[in-house]
Amino acid sequence: MQAQAGSARTASRRAPIRPALSVICSAAILGGIAGPASGANTVATVVVSSGPLGFSSAPASVDLGVVYPGTVAAVTLQGITVTDNRAGTAGWSASVLLTDFTGDATGARLSAAEATYTPTATTTTGTVSLTASPAMDPTTPKIIQTATCVTGNNTATWDASLTLHVPNEAVADAYTATVTYSVS
Repeated sequence: MQAQAGSARTASRRAPIRPALSVICSAAILGGIAGPASGANTVATVVVSSGPLGFSSAPASVDLGVVYPGTVAAVTLQGITVTDNRAGTAGWSASVLLTDFTGDATGARLSAAEATYTPTATTTTGTVSLTASPAMDPTTPKIIQTATCVTGNNTATWDASLTLHVPNEAVADAYTATVTYSVS
């Protein structure tokens, strides 16, 4: 019986050792396959810059031709362009202002109140919706184009008709006026 008792003692001493060894071995194995290696992150930044809003082209001069008193002088202005490089979502409005026509030799005047500026064909680039408005009596700034639904940079190019009613009492002369555009 002693042999059995000794065997029981040895068995009872080995039992606690086995779980301890298996915990150590399991920890070593898990440590070896514990997950991916350490990573690194890079934060990437870009700054989108804004530019100006303004007219990038308009005719330098136009000629309404030769007309008689009591008739209408007319011309087509081509390639009027607003460039919006603000890279935003704000709309804009373009306006026109016309001075009186002044006679070169006589100094006589033809009133700009008798003029009409009418935007016609319009093309756009980028994301923008444009609404044209005729400007009658452009002696004070009148809105001729309104841009809405803007996203990022855009351009709008249009042609326009400029007409002037020449009154019956007009004096023979060559008359000059200035068309001024603005955008905001």
